[in-house]
Amino acid sequence: MSIFPDSHQEAINSVDRWLRVSKQAQSLNPFAQTFVDDLREMRNKKEWSRINVEQILPYRSETPRLLIVIRAGALFLPIMMTWLALSQVMGPFALYLQNQQSSANFLWFWQTNPGNSFADIWTLSHIALTAAAVLAFLTVLTMRISWWETSRAERTENAYSDMLSALECYFVSARDN
Repeated sequence: MSIFPDSHQEAINSVDRWLRVSKQAQSLNPFAQTFVDDLREMRNKKEWSRINVEQILPYRSETPRLLIVIRAGALFLPIMMTWLALSQVMGPFALYLQNQQSSANFLWFWQTNPGNSFADIWTLSHIALTAAAVLAFLTVLTMRISWWETSRAERTENAYSDMLSALECYFVSARDN
């Protein structure tokens, strides 16, 4: 008789929860799948009690890969937009200096766009506002990724710890015999 009467069902529930949280339910290797199947069917308890469960069901944490890739790609977007805008404004500014006013200020020219020398989308204020919006998006995305990673890590650590404890309670009686 075990001092943990519901230990078998708790072990099953904790393993199922771990597999769900760690997203391994569909990708177990054959050895791990045999372990889980034997646990559910109460087979080979004594043999499994001698195995290091952490090697059979390793700790695995999920990362928000897509969000990290988007953030990494978008980091240089404000710089690229600025350089693209500069490439669109430099030629018209050179013509303006040559034909209109040789002492014109580039930033004034970039902002005011005298004579509609270039498309309004490339004006300094538009580029600055767009870059600020991208940076705001990146700030929110970075905070979201950090929140996701920390909350996910806490949940994953708890599920893994619970699973190891439940399996230990289940297997302890097999080791005593």
